[in-house]
Amino acid sequence: MKLNINKESLLEPLQKVIGVIERRQTLPILSNVYLSIHNGRLKLTGTDLEVQISTDTITNNAEDFKITVPARKLLDICRSLPNNAEIKFSFKEAVLVITSGKSRFTLRTLPADEYPLFDESNYTHQVNIEQGVLFKAFSKTIFCMAQQDVRYYLNGLMMEVVEGELQTVASDGHRLALSKNKLENETQSINQVIIPRKAAQELLKLMDKYEGIIDIKLAKNNINFTFGEVQLNAKLIDGRFPDFKNVVPEETKHNFTIDKQSFKSALSRVSILSNEKYKGIRLDLSNQLMTINANNPEQDEAIEEVMVDYDSDEMSMGFNSSYLMDALNVIESENVQVSFTDTNSSCLLENPTDKSSRFIIMPMRI
Repeated sequence: MKLNINKESLLEPLQKVIGVIERRQTLPILSNVYLSIHNGRLKLTGTDLEVQISTDTITNNAEDFKITVPARKLLDICRSLPNNAEIKFSFKEAVLVITSGKSRFTLRTLPADEYPLFDESNYTHQVNIEQGVLFKAFSKTIFCMAQQDVRYYLNGLMMEVVEGELQTVASDGHRLALSKNKLENETQSINQVIIPRKAAQELLKLMDKYEGIIDIKLAKNNINFTFGEVQLNAKLIDGRFPDFKNVVPEETKHNFTIDKQSFKSALSRVSILSNEKYKGIRLDLSNQLMTINANNPEQDEAIEEVMVDYDSDEMSMGFNSSYLMDALNVIESENVQVSFTDTNSSCLLENPTDKSSRFIIMPMRI
């Protein structure tokens, strides 16, 4: 096998698949990237058995072949070469020789037939969603996913399409983010599925540089996202996402509106002296004023006052400042509306003029 390819033509697709290829694997072949040429197109695939990303690029090579190559080593070699360098591949007896200019690299390969590719058949449902809508839905909720929680169904992003509406929800048990977006000209449905954390994160990165329609196909145990030259497959988390509807308050007794940037800046300053582990801060509300307090085991203390649009009962509530900051970072408005019922209830943050995304944070004792 021989292949000549421009550095950029190889580097770009390689960077797209490298995110799912772990540096340390129990199976050596999972550290490799799967390369195949068919009908003049070079396809690269990476997987960790739970998530698989594939992308392809045009090549002048007419000979069909398939091999697997150490992914990180190939990526580092490509990055080290000059821009627009011409790269030559030759393969013989499980050894891949890469030459470019006066540089020469020899890599050991593993049999392509042993690479654990996903089964891409038996899809039962399909929907098409515009990139901007799906990207918004993921970016507004993905930060609330749990990480290595024993409640495995929280270690991912819940997604469903019902009656022309896309809904995504994520929660780590202490906070919850929900996003609802109307879909134009979409009559098909996808029942509730839970997309693994890593798949959701990789998909969000890949979508960021794409414009157009994303084709979503669903099978019993896995989901496929196809857009442009990219395909992402993921095994779904087996389980039922908790009933979150009761967590999102339909009515609250108190609320206030605050300038988002002022709130973020104050939280950032005060949280410097909060407990490093729990990041707890206290919000004291009185007429047109919110006082933010923080202290730590060393008995340091920070206090800051911020003007707010509030004229109800005096209240005192404790929250994790990092959770508040995460929600504020994805709310796209100058002002933020904060709603609650009492000092022991959850806090609801949202854009005052756009209720499509909502963020709920549970209180904490300070």
